[in-house]
Amino acid sequence: MTSSIRTGLLTTAAGGEVVLRRVLVRVVSGTSAGAFGWLDRGTLVIGSHEDADLTVQETTVSRFHAELGLLTNGVRLRDLGSTNGTFVGDSRVEAIVIQPNAEFRVGRATIALTIEDEKVELPPQVSRLGRLCGQTERMVEAIAVLTTAAASDAPVLIEGESGTGKSEAARAVHQASPRARGPLISVDPRATEQVLVSAEAARGGTLVIDAVDEVTAQQASALVAVLDRREQGELDFRVIATSRSDLRGRVERGASRRDLYFHVAAIRTVMPPLRERQGDVPLLVHELLTDLGAASHRLAREELRALAVHPFPGNVRELKRWLEHAIAQQAPSAAAAPSRPSDPDLASLPYKQAKEKLLDSFESEYIAELLARHEGNVSRAAQEAGLDRNYLARLAKKHGLR
Repeated sequence: MTSSIRTGLLTTAAGGEVVLRRVLVRVVSGTSAGAFGWLDRGTLVIGSHEDADLTVQETTVSRFHAELGLLTNGVRLRDLGSTNGTFVGDSRVEAIVIQPNAEFRVGRATIALTIEDEKVELPPQVSRLGRLCGQTERMVEAIAVLTTAAASDAPVLIEGESGTGKSEAARAVHQASPRARGPLISVDPRATEQVLVSAEAARGGTLVIDAVDEVTAQQASALVAVLDRREQGELDFRVIATSRSDLRGRVERGASRRDLYFHVAAIRTVMPPLRERQGDVPLLVHELLTDLGAASHRLAREELRALAVHPFPGNVRELKRWLEHAIAQQAPSAAAAPSRPSDPDLASLPYKQAKEKLLDSFESEYIAELLARHEGNVSRAAQEAGLDRNYLARLAKKHGLR
């Protein structure tokens, strides 16, 4: 694909790279063989009328026969009430999503689709977008994809574990986008009665669809209906969706609707868990302490050691709660940090054993104080810490706190 191409659908290719996609639509049989058009944005109408986007001069082709729409991982083919039908293989179809490298028939004319992608160069070594920051490879890559996405109006899917910063990433994309002056509206799609209301409120701005992987089939239908209206130009908002799980994997297993995925996943990125970007912890500590109004706070050696080995299953949210707890203590090095085992001395132990002792000590004190603040209510404690309730319950049981 030549560098002169400037229009297309910004999306994420199978290999993970961000590309600008368009599809060559070519007549390969019949009297109009050789005629072609480009599907690069919006829709393309095929028909025998001269006003059709791709004119096919065949007696079996209706004036406005079929319509193509470019989606993230396919092409939507829709028959426009033609006389002789639209066929994929031997099946007559009314509306279907086909692969961007495929063939179909309108009347007796065969149409071939050929995908052409132009790789989009990501900003080099981007380490900050809004309140997002990082210096590790995984985080720099995620920020680069989000920065590129912000400049477009393409739907964005942000995946990642709880507490990794998906909501902050959505906010950063909105604030860096041409829609920054418009509203930023978040909606839980499981509350179907609120989806259309929120979409209306997001006009001119961005609609963030939270936990899109958790919707039921009925809830997905209501959501797709609203997103269809956006695609048809009836509603004007940008789509950003968040998911804790691999939404594409769920689609392949039949657990989530394919058309919903196409609506929300033009550009897809994953916010890495904190355990996979531990090199960012010192930077995050500085940023979070500044946000908490405690930029001058200094962590004690024991606290720094605890941070270096703790896996933070609650990710950045848990790190923030940990720092809030440390700041709240009159003597944070003694009260907030995990106790350092003194017998035997950590330095005299093998690394793995010392790490386990230090982590156990941290977990025991942290969870004890966390549960005490919530009078033993595990659900509320888990919510504050950014942890899964069952995981917190297992840790409490492990340390004899339940």
